[in-house]
Amino acid sequence: EQHRDKQSKKTVASPQNKSQKSNQPATKKAKRNKPVPEDYVCQACKNQITPPHWIYDCPNKVTERGCNQVAKKLRGLHDPASRKVFVSGLPFDATEGNVQRFFDAKMIEEGSSQLVHCKLLKFEDSQRCKGQAFLTFDSDEAAKRALKLSGMVWEDVEEEGVSTKKKGKGKKNKGEEEKKELRLKVSKVLNRFVTKQKKSH
Repeated sequence: EQHRDKQSKKTVASPQNKSQKSNQPATKKAKRNKPVPEDYVCQACKNQITPPHWIYDCPNKVTERGCNQVAKKLRGLHDPASRKVFVSGLPFDATEGNVQRFFDAKMIEEGSSQLVHCKLLKFEDSQRCKGQAFLTFDSDEAAKRALKLSGMVWEDVEEEGVSTKKKGKGKKNKGEEEKKELRLKVSKVLNRFVTKQKKSH
């Protein structure tokens, strides 16, 4: 009898309690630790709220359920900014400054520079350039002019006011003699889905 009394005393969750739990607001997710790029624009506040943040962390973000008509495999794959270009064929010892000076010298007009950001792709172990970079210009027109530089031979542009020391007079180092002519390839930046399709074919 005591055992039956204990079983009868067990409380069963009522449907009202279940509905109350489901109506409780969801806990906030932790902010993303991934750094926000300089050219990123939050579509919720248009970067009016500081500091720079992802749209997921924006207080102005409004979530509407069932309005996403994009296929799941294509969600989050937006076309890159038309101001961005992809450059390959750079030397392994290239730096951001080298690339900046090269494009400034080839594209400078009326004394104003048009390249606003340079991101070199580097090897993880040596931190040397992989020969590739993403360049962001201040306008679409500047990016179109950069695409016309595809096929141009790479050349080191010395920084103004900095003199480079030469090792030996009239003699070339072995590295200089073996240095091959590098031709740059400048192309539009494609989204990841299109790039993966090209690789699979």
